[in-house]
Amino acid sequence: MANDDNDDPDLGIVLDQRRRRATEIRAAARAYVRECGRRHEVVDRELWGQHRWRRDGEIKRRIMCDALRDEIAQGIAVVDVWRRFEVSGRIALRHIGAANYTALYDILDRNGLAAGFKPRDIAAWVWEGKMSVEDGMDILGIEDAAEIEDLVARWLAGEG
Repeated sequence: MANDDNDDPDLGIVLDQRRRRATEIRAAARAYVRECGRRHEVVDRELWGQHRWRRDGEIKRRIMCDALRDEIAQGIAVVDVWRRFEVSGRIALRHIGAANYTALYDILDRNGLAAGFKPRDIAAWVWEGKMSVEDGMDILGIEDAAEIEDLVARWLAGEG
């Protein structure tokens, strides 16, 4: 008789922990992304998870760290924190492995989440002096100043 994945006791523990602790995993993912925002860098997820679940046994801690990795990879926690200006676009893009801010908006759209701001808002705020060019670049994850200048120019021309 072949060994079915459902007969694997470790798999049973993993699924049980992920189901019972789903809310905790989602909250931890948002807390982790916020911590990255506070530190202005991508924090080592494994070390952060080991600290967060230090009172749990090794098996549960490993399960939770793996679940945290998977939750972050989905991108929902990342864009939820990003749309509230709690993490920069550069860090958000690194978490989801994307090249530009349109990927962040795609995740928002796919999951029915409202954007806290649109690129045209950033362009307007930069043009009006309510936000520095550097801050505009940071929140959208733009590396090249010419790209933010182009965004502002397109907004002024009514294209965005």
